[in-house]
Amino acid sequence: MRLPTLAVLAPLVALAVADKLVVEVICLCSYINGQWYTAYGNYWAIATDGCHGPDQTGVPGLQNYCLDFSRNRGHFYFQNQGKRCLDVVEFTQTSYTPSQTTSRMVWDEVACTW
Repeated sequence: MRLPTLAVLAPLVALAVADKLVVEVICLCSYINGQWYTAYGNYWAIATDGCHGPDQTGVPGLQNYCLDFSRNRGHFYFQNQGKRCLDVVEFTQTSYTPSQTTSRMVWDEVACTW
């Protein structure tokens, strides 16, 4: 029995659509470095508040992305795709001393409502 091509490719496409950005901050300085996770690997990314171009990440095909820390949301565009959105789904903070605190934010892909 032969399966239609779409039935075979559908599970692979589902794996490729989820993207995630993890930001770790030391000393409550500024949100600087992040790791962008895709189905194809993970890449370093600048994770400051505001918009960033393709030169600020190594993610293949990522055109731009914007992070809004005051609203805990963001959006991004890959080549030949519409707007996709991120939301903060996890925030943890660990204090070692009053001057050394580590924060970790996980931004996961969600349906766009903004």
